[in-house]
Amino acid sequence: MRDSGEQSLSQMDVSTRNKAKDSPMPFEISSSYGGFSELSPSVILLVDDDPDVRLLTRTFLEHEGYSVFSSGDAERAAQMFRSIAQIDLVVTDLYMPGRSGMELARELKAIRNEVPVLLISGGVLEERQEDEGWSFLAKPFRLPELLAAVHRILAPVEARRWREAKQGGAVEGLRGRPLE
Repeated sequence: MRDSGEQSLSQMDVSTRNKAKDSPMPFEISSSYGGFSELSPSVILLVDDDPDVRLLTRTFLEHEGYSVFSSGDAERAAQMFRSIAQIDLVVTDLYMPGRSGMELARELKAIRNEVPVLLISGGVLEERQEDEGWSFLAKPFRLPELLAAVHRILAPVEARRWREAKQGGAVEGLRGRPLE
């Protein structure tokens, strides 16, 4: 919270504590997820061992129109990634118990190299990853900063999906016309 006592998602800071918390559920699925369609919202896999950060971030992203799958650990997140056909962005905490977010990101990039990764952390990123299609956002971050990063990363994916849907609609429209 900042100076005012009002609760607003856009005014909250996201920060972590250095202790792992157990979540009662191994993962959460966005209520807006309805499977894949050409104009469906982008799908984000969110991985953070802090359930408070995970819930706040997930709620904010869902409020902004994204479908979100979330997990508190890298192992479960990797299983989810393998079983979900459409994941447009992976947002992962860098430092987690067990496997790190960096290890998870490398595994997921080996499966699908084109998937963008946003690493979030209260620590310092020691390696430069932008050239490999990875981005970094330092904690604590303001939720509008997260949203700006997500928009920047997903803009090419969403633009391609829009173009493909528009072209598909034009083709469908032509199929119903009689030949002259």
